[in-house]
Amino acid sequence: MLLKFKKRVIKLDRFIPVLRILSALAVIFLAIIDHKIRPDILIITAAYLVSAFSQLFCTSFMKKHILKYEYFKMSLDLVLVTGVMLITGGSASIYWPLYLAVAVTFSFNVKEYSGLAAAIISVFLYLPAIYYNEGSLRNVPPDFILALFLVTSLTTLLIYKDKKAAFRIATVDTLTKAYNLGYFRECLDRAINKHITAGEPAALLFIDVDNFKTVNDTYGHMRGDQVLKAVGQAILLAIRKHDMVFRYGGDEFAVILHNSSREDVLQVAERICKNVKRSADGLTAFMKVTVSVGAAVLDEECMDKKMLLEAADKALYEAKRQGKNRVAILSGSKLDKLKKPLVK
Repeated sequence: MLLKFKKRVIKLDRFIPVLRILSALAVIFLAIIDHKIRPDILIITAAYLVSAFSQLFCTSFMKKHILKYEYFKMSLDLVLVTGVMLITGGSASIYWPLYLAVAVTFSFNVKEYSGLAAAIISVFLYLPAIYYNEGSLRNVPPDFILALFLVTSLTTLLIYKDKKAAFRIATVDTLTKAYNLGYFRECLDRAINKHITAGEPAALLFIDVDNFKTVNDTYGHMRGDQVLKAVGQAILLAIRKHDMVFRYGGDEFAVILHNSSREDVLQVAERICKNVKRSADGLTAFMKVTVSVGAAVLDEECMDKKMLLEAADKALYEAKRQGKNRVAILSGSKLDKLKKPLVK
């Protein structure tokens, strides 16, 4: 729901310069009606009109180098609201909630903490303006600052939760609760870059469910989905906090292990195999669900994405070729370890 609202707000961007021009003209109209044509109000309104017209018609220096900054445009909006306050009663004006409109809209257009920044800027504009206009801060509405920060904080929280939910929908496989293939590519690139720039050790596991086609053929695809779900849960329980699990495709999973030695890789892989046996126990009455694991470690001979993927795939193939239900670790160009079956 919040995402849809945000998209609608963003779609209105093309009309915002026109709305700014109309707002500035409305301020001038109010000043004329109330007989408050003041130099400061005219300067504020003129600056605002110039920026609004620049957004519509300028393609030169101002639009490219000044008006591209969202905080600059938001500050101009708040300055105009301050002008409205000054000509409609100062601290007694009923239009101070306009600050809320700017802060909330800014939150949706930029990022989650931008609304709080807008709230702070609002206070720094409003209080000096009232003091300049009245020579005192005694008449500042007590609910102004409280309402401003409560509303912007709530908006920030909603946007954060919405962003988190959208991220989960975009990156998590609904069946297994592991991350999906698209996010795997991004995280693998990040792990390799960290290894190259900072020397952070990392490893990649490919995990394949043994004889999964037989499970589907014997027990049906619904039971096959239950097996995949159990395997995904078993892997998630076996890894450490900073490791990441991905559904690579079909019945194959991938795990990126951060800050891992070869011993760490082997221990995690063995835990995965044992957890799978326990988690899937009872789902297939006439056969045991097991997995084969192929592991590759980032080192001097395997430092790019293609080589790491090929090494993990080769290790998985070797584990399958040797009889399945085991772990093979490829380091450089040779198989470091090939474990015997881990589940009896």
